[in-house]
Amino acid sequence: MSINRDKFGALLFLCLALIYGFYVDDIPLLFGDEDAPFNAQTLPNALAWILGLVSFIQLVMPANQEAGNLSSAFRGLKWGRVVQLGVLMVFYGFTIRYLGFLISTTIFLVGGFAVLGERRIKVLLGASIPVVFIFWYLLTQLMGIYLAPGDIFEMLG
Repeated sequence: MSINRDKFGALLFLCLALIYGFYVDDIPLLFGDEDAPFNAQTLPNALAWILGLVSFIQLVMPANQEAGNLSSAFRGLKWGRVVQLGVLMVFYGFTIRYLGFLISTTIFLVGGFAVLGERRIKVLLGASIPVVFIFWYLLTQLMGIYLAPGDIFEMLG
């Protein structure tokens, strides 16, 4: 019996969902948030369940005949892009505290789109900046989550 790349990917994501879901309970809650309908564990818990459900469905569905076997699944992939995106994620993790959410996330999205092949500046900025500001607005204004502006602004001010 051979496993194709679709089943292998679904199995990996199912394992990820199970591990992620197992550790959701380790997320600390503020005092009194245990019984709140929406708290710090709600979204991660929903994400783990959705990822697990979709992965399980993909795993039990009939195999795609075009998917190929696992040995040929990794041939022809653009490993340079994978490494570049990984470096970009590490860069984001190291800079978000210093540059703040808005600047660091904008750089991350612009860089990610550029790595994936987009070269038009208007598209890079037009797809990144509105997404970052809308997400920032949702987090800070609607949900009341504090996002530090970044150490660079504290040094300037």
